[in-house]
Amino acid sequence: MRFKGTSPLFIQIADYYENLISLGVYKEGDMLPSVREVALAENLNPNTVARAFSLLVDKGIVESIPKKGYFVMHVIKREIDKAVSAIKSLLGEGYSLKELEEAILVIKEQKP
Repeated sequence: MRFKGTSPLFIQIADYYENLISLGVYKEGDMLPSVREVALAENLNPNTVARAFSLLVDKGIVESIPKKGYFVMHVIKREIDKAVSAIKSLLGEGYSLKELEEAILVIKEQKP
């Protein structure tokens, strides 16, 4: 791992692992190295690594399983999480469940 540029270190770490995942080095369901392992191997503060991994969780790329580690999220789960987030956002904007159900039915009818 090489650190350069002006972006914060935790973002560079997150970008590094996101790139490894997109290249297929880590596949769906794979466990990332532990925060401690990365911190020791790269001579980093564990809090910085934890912040980077948390960013990957926030982006929906990995999930954290307490006392087990960080795992590359399955695509279907990632897509469901995005849909749930979008629905919550629409509900927050004042749309009713009935309106959202009607919209989903319209979309469903349009599919071949």
